[in-house]
Order: sequence, then structure tokens, then C-alpha cells
Amino acid sequence: MDAYCVKCRQSREMKNTEKVTLKNGRPATRGECSVCGTKMFRIGSGT
Repeated sequence: MDAYCVKCRQSREMKNTEKVTLKNGRPATRGECSVCGTKMFRIGSGT
């Protein structure tokens, strides 16, 4: 899954992804940038 990396300032592939649910019930995905290792976060189902 791709997400925006704030450190690289580009859309990068996420590794070590983990599906989470926000307090309001919306699905989200948490992971790390495959290039620099910075934490990434993407709201929405990953389908």
C-alpha cells in the first residue's frame, strides 16, 4: 500500500503495515516508509 512520507516528501510503499480503527470507527493503516523508516499513516480501508 502506498502512503505519503512526510520526511521523503513523496508517495512511498508502506512496510510492516497494521490495520487499526480510529476512535470514530473509521478504518486506517499504520506502517513504516520502505526507504527512510519513518512512521506513516493512511486513513481509509486498504482495498
